[in-house]
This record gives sequence, structure tokens and C-alpha cells, in this order.
Amino acid sequence: MTIQYANGMKMEAALLVRRENTIRVAPRGSDDVLEFTNLRGTWISEDCEPVRIEFECERRGRRPEISEADCICSQELAARLIRLLVPGEEEEGEAVAPLDKLLHPATSPMLVV
Repeated sequence: MTIQYANGMKMEAALLVRRENTIRVAPRGSDDVLEFTNLRGTWISEDCEPVRIEFECERRGRRPEISEADCICSQELAARLIRLLVPGEEEEGEAVAPLDKLLHPATSPMLVV
């Protein structure tokens, strides 16, 4: 998580405990534990300063837009994938390019067969 104070100072921290209106965090590079309280939607430090807290899950929620072009594959790849779904459709001895050669490099690590 990122904690930003009113004076602009930012720090990274790890969430230790979260309760209904309080959190305890361990700031990166420090042995201290800090506690923040949520009062009517505003996080307040132990020194009564308002802070802005951005949780990691809020950051991960931002994903790059995917265009239609990112979802289109070649006819060769589509035919190969369909053959893999239908048992017995692939002819014996048929020379077929490996799937990783047919996919766009950015999507290859995501392929699970």
C-alpha cells in the first residue's frame, strides 16, 4: 500500500491488521508499526493528520484496455485450436506449427493447454 501525507510525503507499507475502522501497517525500511483510523471516510494518522491510503488491490484493479485486435488470431491458429478441442480431428503425421509460434509474443505465456 501507499500512504501519502498532506505535506506530500509518500511511503510504501505492508498491511499487518485491518479492522472495521483501523489499520496497522509496517512502513518499508522501518521497524515501527503505524496505526491509522478511518473517520467518516478519511484516514487519520496517530498524530491526527489526514492521510491518503491507496491499497494494493486498488492499484491492481487498473488494467490496460484490450482492443478487438488483441483478441483476433490467425485462421491457422483458430483451426489448430478447434482441432485440439475435437478428439480425433488431427490427422496422423500432420505437420502443424507449435502453438507458441502461432501466438502473439505477449499472449504466449498466458496459453494453457
